[in-house]
Amino acid sequence: MLKLYHWWSSTCSRRVRIALAAKQLSWESVYVNLAKFENLEPWYVELNPNGVVPTLVHDGRIVIESNFILEYLDDVWPEVPLRPEDPYERAQMRIWMDRFEHELHRNVNIISFIKQGRIKRYEHLSDQEREAAVMMQPTEPKRALLRDRLRNGISEEQMAYAEARLAEILDEVEEALADRPWINGDRMSLADCSIAPFIERFESNKLERLVDWNARPAVGAWWERMQATEAFRTAYSFKAPES
Repeated sequence: MLKLYHWWSSTCSRRVRIALAAKQLSWESVYVNLAKFENLEPWYVELNPNGVVPTLVHDGRIVIESNFILEYLDDVWPEVPLRPEDPYERAQMRIWMDRFEHELHRNVNIISFIKQGRIKRYEHLSDQEREAAVMMQPTEPKRALLRDRLRNGISEEQMAYAEARLAEILDEVEEALADRPWINGDRMSLADCSIAPFIERFESNKLERLVDWNARPAVGAWWERMQATEAFRTAYSFKAPES
């Protein structure tokens, strides 16, 4: 029994859905509505103490953090491998995945908080209600981050800094793809699954300098290949539930 707690538009949910589809695995879908803060409700925090999606449950055993879920899927179902055979390339794959999660993801989040109007979820709240929303966050770092954003907002300088860091990573990916079709070689790997949803997020956030494929033609060609895969199309077939 394989169950995924996820949200249709979540980047980390999408990366896991790409891998599930690539491996042609059957699984049960359970939406956790981020717009309604279902990820912060006690029943979900009991599953995932970080209060984020996705969460994988396999035969009653819980796996959290999307990149770890990706590796778990490849360990349990190796028949369609998504990791390189070469140990060096496998190590490089993990380095990429770590960077995508801890640098790329963090800076995308800064931009998306403004570009996707997440701040609007809190604009109608009183100061007391905002603090209550902050205290719903399951960890102190998350509480401190949200409290700062609600009090001080995100400046243009912070937005520019975040976009510059994203550009740096894309430049490195461009270099990696100069002589190969996929980030770690001749076939799609977990690194490709890991970054793909963020490229789509650059597009939806209209970050034109980041999706200028004339400036990064290798990334642009890779992006076309990724979007053409059945795994990508399946992962992106999930839509918002009707209200």
